[in-house]
Amino acid sequence: MKVKILTVHYKTPDLIYEQYDSIRKFYPKIFYHIIDGSDDNKTYFSDLEQKDKNVFVERFGYNIHHGPGMDHGIRNSKHDYILILDSDVSIKSDFLDLMFNDFKGIASGWRLLVNNEGVSSNQSSHTKNKDFKYPYVHPYCMLINKKEYSKYKPFKKHGAPCLDFMMDVFEKNDSDKLIDFDIQKHVDLVIRGTRSKWGINL
Repeated sequence: MKVKILTVHYKTPDLIYEQYDSIRKFYPKIFYHIIDGSDDNKTYFSDLEQKDKNVFVERFGYNIHHGPGMDHGIRNSKHDYILILDSDVSIKSDFLDLMFNDFKGIASGWRLLVNNEGVSSNQSSHTKNKDFKYPYVHPYCMLINKKEYSKYKPFKKHGAPCLDFMMDVFEKNDSDKLIDFDIQKHVDLVIRGTRSKWGINL
């Protein structure tokens, strides 16, 4: 398969085990890449590596953070496409073919409009800046093209880690290549599963 699944982990192994089990129900052979940014000197998921040759855990030994972790996993991928999942997401259906059917170049997932602070129109009560003009595909479940990703500003350490990337896509008039996909039908999300335990540490 030309796609891998990528997740960034930080000291919430129960979420990853749940995610792994859900992935293997629908995609028993897909390559599963875990970026482990845990900074507690523990070795996580060696059991998954031992039993499953299509699991790769990349351990950094420090908190790489979500944006830089995703960026590293995309840039160093041997796969053309990467399905990014938040660590607190589990899969409940086979949906990748549907995502590819609608794919138009850069990324696909839950597309919303944000301002230049990364605040969405859904959160409008939290900001005075109401200029919600930047299409933003949320990375909690996002299919992205590695080659296209390299053309824009990288994901970074931020509460909205894809913001610079999405704004750059917008400025280059390429936002039509960011496709809205009804991902909520296909995955379950534990709201702020990692953040609620460890914070965001920006």
